Amino acid sequence: METTSQNGCKEEDLELPFFTLSKITTATESFSEKNKLGRGGFGTVYRVSSSYPKIAVKRLSMSSRQGVNEFKNEVKLIAQLQHRNLVKLLGCCIEGKEKLLVYEYMPNKSLDLFISDQTQGKLLGWAKRFHIIRGIARRLLYPHQDSRLRIVYRDLKPSNVLLDSEMN
Repeated sequence: METTSQNGCKEEDLELPFFTLSKITTATESFSEKNKLGRGGFGTVYRVSSSYPKIAVKRLSMSSRQGVNEFKNEVKLIAQLQHRNLVKLLGCCIEGKEKLLVYEYMPNKSLDLFISDQTQGKLLGWAKRFHIIRGIARRLLYPHQDSRLRIVYRDLKPSNVLLDSEMN
């Protein structure tokens, strides 16, 4: 079954599933503050309510100058860069001015929460810290050495290092 967004973009164009804005709005409880996970330069990330599968939704800023074509190119690039040390892009939504990315949910949030909080920081023994450092190094090496796409990553900081349930 082929899905087409309101902007005429077909699911097969991006090689990813499309989610409807109404489903995402319902799942995030209308982008509720209580579901807000974080905010970055390009938008805000929300988790979906507990009655849905664990996913995170990045709502790109409405003030972004990025058009639909630029968004589609970025989505294609992200979809092609699949690696075990990269958060998986599960789908997207393009409706009206809304541009949303649907990612796998990272339950341990970001590394900065463990670094800046003394209580959380004590949970990271040296073996776990080394495990995280090796994961970061593999992630950085991947687009430079192993991927057919060449990407320069310029925003490495603890808040951009997301951790799954195993602290990967």
